[in-house]
Amino acid sequence: TTTTYRTAQVTYGTITQSLGMAGNLQPVSQADLTFASAGTVQSVSVQVGQTVAAGDTLAALDPTLLSAQLLQAQAGLATAQAKLTQDRAGATAQTLTSAQNSVSAAQVNVNNAQTSLTDTKAINAQAVAVAQAAATSAQTVVDADQATTPPSPSLAADQAALTAANNALAAAKVKAQQSNDQASASLATAQQQLASAKSSLAALQTGTPASTLQMDQAQIQIAQVSVNTMQHSLDGATIKSPIAGVVSQVNIAAGQSVSGGSAGAASSSYAIVVYSPGSYYVTGTVSDAQVNLVAIGQTVAVTPAGSSQALQGKVTAISPAATISSGVATFGVTAELTDTSKSIKPGISATATIVTNQVVHVLTVPVSAVHTTATGSTVEVLVNGQPKSVVVTTGASDPTRIQIVSGLQLNETVVIAVISSSVPSSTTGSALGTGGTRGGGGADEHRHGAGAGAAHPSRVDLEALRVG
Repeated sequence: TTTTYRTAQVTYGTITQSLGMAGNLQPVSQADLTFASAGTVQSVSVQVGQTVAAGDTLAALDPTLLSAQLLQAQAGLATAQAKLTQDRAGATAQTLTSAQNSVSAAQVNVNNAQTSLTDTKAINAQAVAVAQAAATSAQTVVDADQATTPPSPSLAADQAALTAANNALAAAKVKAQQSNDQASASLATAQQQLASAKSSLAALQTGTPASTLQMDQAQIQIAQVSVNTMQHSLDGATIKSPIAGVVSQVNIAAGQSVSGGSAGAASSSYAIVVYSPGSYYVTGTVSDAQVNLVAIGQTVAVTPAGSSQALQGKVTAISPAATISSGVATFGVTAELTDTSKSIKPGISATATIVTNQVVHVLTVPVSAVHTTATGSTVEVLVNGQPKSVVVTTGASDPTRIQIVSGLQLNETVVIAVISSSVPSSTTGSALGTGGTRGGGGADEHRHGAGAGAAHPSRVDLEALRVG
């Protein structure tokens, strides 16, 4: 029986452990743009696929109405500021003279109104007295007509004259009252104007009250808000690109009516979308059993669909809470990467491999060299041609190699498979083949691995094949 060993050397190596996920690549820098105000689109200066620089004008609304509203708001602000300036400056010789002249003029108006009221009352009283005398005289005539027997033939005519005289008296009284009331109202108005003029003069002489200055300042603040609002609306009537990039969407056209914040009355899409090629992110999911292995800053290899070359990135975000679907919990993981070729198209699908652990320049052996049981791990070291079981402490592992933390030294030879064969004796001759099937002679080789229960290398007898 011949026993041979398949061996490997203890070498320094790198062990990489990873998780996989999939998602779609989206640009890190993307501007979703809309008009800040409503109006009619006057011009659209770009089309899909066009390259733009930061600050380029992409589209504009008709600014006519907004410009007029801004000018009106600015005029209101200027007026409010001028009033505050004047009130703070206080009275000048010119304003004092003007105020004093106003008081004098108001006093003249009061005097005239008082004289007019007195004259009006006198004239009206005389008119009523005349009408009263006529009515009294007519009543005397009627009384005389009725005192005769038989009554005077002119009684009917005299009664008609009395009625007319009484009507004239009533009309004179109403007219007199109205005229008196009008003259009184004129006097009251003149007196009010005189009081106001005196108050203005007194205010100028004593200075502007603090309450007036506070009101002036409040008016300025209100006017400034109006100017800011209108300026924002006018600025928002022009869409400018905040970033350098490529136009990916244009959802408006010249002549179209838009409402502020959307591309159209019946649309919730953005007016124009611009993205910067070169930097992308991908968001995928990992299970709840894997999420604790992922950390911000870990390296990620991202392979876009249709590409054979992975791009390097970093984990930048991990969802703090799980998304549960049909009882299965997953966590979102976002990785960012740089595409120097700028060939990635937004939205393309991609696979991502997250490097959750990597140990560099550590002692490693093939996974099949380690035998692990409930009591620990061992490796068979070839010493003077014979295997010797050595207890080892293992660390990280990947599908092909495993880290040896202790128990082995660099360049030691470890057994990864044991091959035994029986050589036949024959007078007619025999042959030991190197194949693994009958007819040519040979052997089947069993490797031993790192699974639990693989305590010793397996031995496989090579059956001798007789020839002839």
